[in-house]
Amino acid sequence: MNSYKRVFRSAACASVAAVALIPCLALAQESSDAPAKEKDSDIIVTGTLIRGKAPVGSNAITLGANRIQEVGAQSGNDLLASVPQVTNYFNKLPVSDLAIEVSQLNIARPNLRNISPNSAASSATLVLVDGHRVATAGVNQASVDPDLIPIGAIERVDVVTEGGSATYGTDAVAGVINYITRRRFEGVEVGGHFGFADNYKQWDVKATVGKTWDTGSAWLSYSYAQSDALFGRDRAYHRNVDYATLPYVGRDIQCPTPNVSYGAFAPLANRIFNGGTIPNPALTCDNSENASFVPRAERHGGMIGLSQDIGDKTSIDVRAYYSQRDTLAVGDLASPVAVGGNNAYASQLPAGIPSTFVVGQPVVLFGFLPAVNQVQVNFNLRPLLGDGSQRSTTTIKQWGANAEFRHDLTEDWQIKGLVNWGQSDSSYHAGQISPARLVQAGAPPVGATTANSFNPFNVTANNAALIADLIDSQRFGQAKNELFNVRAIAEGKLFELPGGDVRMAVGAEYIHETLQKRASTDVRASGVAALPFSTYKRHVESLFAEVQAPLFLNGEGDPMLTVSGAVRYDHYSDFGNTTNPKFGATFKPVHWLTLRGNWGTSFTAPTPLDQLGSLANFTSFNTFVAFSRPGETALPNSGTAAIQGSLAGLQPQTATTWSIGADIQPVDGLRLSANYYSVHFKNILRTPFSNTPFTDFPANYQTKVTGFTPAEVAAFFGSTPGAAATIATIGNSTVYELVDFRTGNLGVLKVKGIDASLDYTHQTGFGSVDLSVNANRPLSRKAQVSPSSAIVDELLVENSKLALRVALGAKVGALRAQATVNHSAGYNITPITGIAVPQSRVGSFTVVNLFFKYDVPGDSMLLKDLSFTLNVDNLFDKDPPVLRRNNNNENGFANGFTLGRLINIGINKKF
Repeated sequence: MNSYKRVFRSAACASVAAVALIPCLALAQESSDAPAKEKDSDIIVTGTLIRGKAPVGSNAITLGANRIQEVGAQSGNDLLASVPQVTNYFNKLPVSDLAIEVSQLNIARPNLRNISPNSAASSATLVLVDGHRVATAGVNQASVDPDLIPIGAIERVDVVTEGGSATYGTDAVAGVINYITRRRFEGVEVGGHFGFADNYKQWDVKATVGKTWDTGSAWLSYSYAQSDALFGRDRAYHRNVDYATLPYVGRDIQCPTPNVSYGAFAPLANRIFNGGTIPNPALTCDNSENASFVPRAERHGGMIGLSQDIGDKTSIDVRAYYSQRDTLAVGDLASPVAVGGNNAYASQLPAGIPSTFVVGQPVVLFGFLPAVNQVQVNFNLRPLLGDGSQRSTTTIKQWGANAEFRHDLTEDWQIKGLVNWGQSDSSYHAGQISPARLVQAGAPPVGATTANSFNPFNVTANNAALIADLIDSQRFGQAKNELFNVRAIAEGKLFELPGGDVRMAVGAEYIHETLQKRASTDVRASGVAALPFSTYKRHVESLFAEVQAPLFLNGEGDPMLTVSGAVRYDHYSDFGNTTNPKFGATFKPVHWLTLRGNWGTSFTAPTPLDQLGSLANFTSFNTFVAFSRPGETALPNSGTAAIQGSLAGLQPQTATTWSIGADIQPVDGLRLSANYYSVHFKNILRTPFSNTPFTDFPANYQTKVTGFTPAEVAAFFGSTPGAAATIATIGNSTVYELVDFRTGNLGVLKVKGIDASLDYTHQTGFGSVDLSVNANRPLSRKAQVSPSSAIVDELLVENSKLALRVALGAKVGALRAQATVNHSAGYNITPITGIAVPQSRVGSFTVVNLFFKYDVPGDSMLLKDLSFTLNVDNLFDKDPPVLRRNNNNENGFANGFTLGRLINIGINKKF
């Protein structure tokens, strides 16, 4: 285990060691300029309101400056990807999420235990900075993105893997991740990295300057990072191919050579023409070769800090920050288009198409293609516009300031006050071919010419003005979030028991949030500025308290049994009240054995984004059947009418969490830890969608074989905005299905598992050797998409049952060397039929990373405090295991993510 400078008071350090998965790490300033003695009031401890004490009965992980170097972290999320309990990022690349679909995933957020979907507006993992909230980011998500915290300002990261709503309120269901920034700094520190892999490079720089005096310190830190995009053509494991044949060939049909189809739900080979005649097979290609599955990313981050003692009893800490991250993902502009008989290029249709045919709009809802007898041409604009014509960008800006005041009322009691303000501005732009204008150009009215007819058969022959008009379109979204937060806490000694002081903290908090959002699925670049914002405001008033009591001592003079209780009451202006308690106990009969446990309730409130959705529900009609009820056959050309958005009256998602654990230190330098946890998460906000919707959501899906009357459709839509316009588009079409697809409190999830760790350090004649093991083993993951649906054990298929990190290191003089193995166990999948190589399991993924650090000896100004680092990630250049499946957005790899062999060279110098 890496050595850490321990500036914590010995009593506090012993308390933290009782709950950490690693040896007692610095929970205060970890730099050479830190004062020799820190006040308890200066120590930020995550998971408790009691000064200088660890949260009783809880499990915690602390990541210090050494871990930042070990992983060559460019961002806060890169650091968390080294923690097995951060399930969605361990053994993966967090920034890759931002190339999936920018209209859904705008931020990269950690997800302890993988409790909530990444695409959900809310998160079940609470991210704090210095123990308080910051304004959330994201257009369709509402969470803190750790990428936005300047890496140079991070002192350490605390991860408490227990429910924490009794202390912090909403979102702390799976746990709390707290980024602790520098408190004091003296001098100048600069550093940076340059990394490269095949067809890829990244680099970052950081600088911190500061001044410390007897009563305080001031500092400024700035970080900049940039990383390249990675394309499908750059990695063999990223492929969008048809696994039903050998050799595998691409399965996209929107190719540079167009594909023409006619008919609904006919076998593909019988309706694809490729410029020939029936039944020629489809011309397929792999468009993922030209698409970036890792976006180009650029990050700026700056933070200033001031700490000042005012007399002997009062101190103040001030922070201000600004961060920005921009990403760019590219691909091809491609689409299907319905070709009408009036199209000037209709004569190029292949033989075999009837002289009269039905033309419908090729729309997609829930991932299904239109059930309309129409001529449809799948095309790609690459021959005309070249590679990378489709550009998707995200920009996340976040800024704020806060001040925390502390005043000692007596020797035992202190009051602490916080004033905290922050804002974020999140946006995405996803270029596209305008769906509405493409329909008009593909099936124009009588008298159309080549000037207003789209030619999908030869895209290079199109009118330039028409193409410019069609591609002047984007899916756009923007959200601005503002947070104002004040908090006051009084903490101190109540009385003394045989085991020590009984301490109590009581406090109150006020939070006001304002959200502004605007979005469009088809807007010109010139029209973005005119889009109006919708606004949602709410406020939260909270009262909370916590008590810690060491009941009695063991035979060695240490507290044998310590118990704690905490409770928090939150009143939300939009949905009402919630009260959440938590109880914990730590039992230490001897110095080498600690037993602990805790129980509590937690919650995740509907976010302003969720609530805004209930004020902006919308309707749609699509000329296909989303789902057919078993035993029914819909009339030809039947369609689906739907309501989308959020239900009114959304309630909090609630959870009951508990855990028990043990820490054993049989000899000096060796520590073993195990922790069993259980999370029962209810009322999960989700859309009513599943493979068996009629049984899972019987109230949300209505069908009528003969078709619903206009009056029945109007009654179903009610006063939903746009209902009249949608009904008008239905015309004479048959409405077979009515769907209420609005988000509501529907899901249930029960998760159980074990965390385990081993840490060993041994001093040798040449220095030291150390071993660190950290593992997460899920035991059960039972889910219901609705309270009345069948219980599904998700752990049986498509969920890894082991995440393991093993690090072996040695210190030899000025050289530190370490090898780390990250392992994600393989898992079963539902057997896939109809593919050339049958598959029922995805293999494990194991990578080996190397780290070297050399502290240059010497006392000269040039050599003193100069160090070099070398990271070699994925030493053996392992590819993730293959997943042979033809679902959308599954490109052949699973159970891990890698850039390939990445070599990262770093330098750091202090003056």
